[in-house]
Amino acid sequence: MADCINYGGISTNLPVNIKYFKEELFDNIFSKKGKSQPIDEIVSATVDSKIHSVKLLNTPVRTSNEGKKLTGKKLLVELTLSYNIKYTTNSLEKYLYILKNDVTKIIYIVVPKEIDDNDIDDFLRKKKIQIQSYINDLYVEKRNEDNVYVRTLMLLNANVKS
Repeated sequence: MADCINYGGISTNLPVNIKYFKEELFDNIFSKKGKSQPIDEIVSATVDSKIHSVKLLNTPVRTSNEGKKLTGKKLLVELTLSYNIKYTTNSLEKYLYILKNDVTKIIYIVVPKEIDDNDIDDFLRKKKIQIQSYINDLYVEKRNEDNVYVRTLMLLNANVKS
């Protein structure tokens, strides 16, 4: 059976020439709550992201296990991914149900200690660091009549304005 799911919330205009970013892949399994009807077919899936807070952390200066140079500074970004998954049941009426779920995530973005001889702490204090979130991809699959598997690929971009 072909994937006939209508996806929403996927970003169409990704940024170019980005410097400070993190791409993350999230896997989740969502379960129906209570005694709602069994999942027959997934009709649509949407995701929206909301950033709650951004903090600057001091970390060790070294090379990571992946070979990335760690500068001693990271942005800690707390965000929530809100999912709405519409599905039908295997009944004669074919009612439409919505499975809603919010997932809070924390993502770290490595940033330099200084940019153009200015301390990165000053940029954050002066609110000159803007975090943009982009959903690169979304995939949803029915696992059984009670559970849905969701995979989300997300890009967070830290835009520093001089």
